[in-house]
Amino acid sequence: QPQGKIYSRCELAQELYYQHKLPMPQIPTWVCIAQHESSFNTAAVGRLNADGSADHGLFQISDLFWCTHDQQGGKGCHATCNQFLDSSIADDVQCIRRIHQEHTQISGDGFNAWTVYKRNCLN
Repeated sequence: QPQGKIYSRCELAQELYYQHKLPMPQIPTWVCIAQHESSFNTAAVGRLNADGSADHGLFQISDLFWCTHDQQGGKGCHATCNQFLDSSIADDVQCIRRIHQEHTQISGDGFNAWTVYKRNCLN
C-alpha cells in the first residue's frame, strides 16, 4: 500500500502554485476541492459510488473514466488508480489538469467535474 501524506492548506496551495504551476486564480478552488474531497489526504479512497466506481487520492479521481486497477494504467489519465494514493501529487495534478480541460470543453467550467465544487467551493 502506497504511503500517503496529509497536507496542510497552505502547503498544498504553495505546492500547486510553485511546483505544479497551476494558475494562481485557480489555487483557492483546488485547495477547497481537496479539502472537501479527501480532507487533504493523498491516500483517501472514496466509498463506492452508486455506479460501483470509486474515487482515489487527494482530488478523488474516479476510476470510472480516469484510472485503472491493473499494472498498465489506462483510461483518461493513462494511470493506475494506486498512483494517486502516494505522497507525490505530480501525477494527480497531471490528471486533474486533463479532467479540468475536458470539463471546460463540456460545460464551460472545468471544476464542475467535482461534485463538491458547486456545493462548497463556488463563491
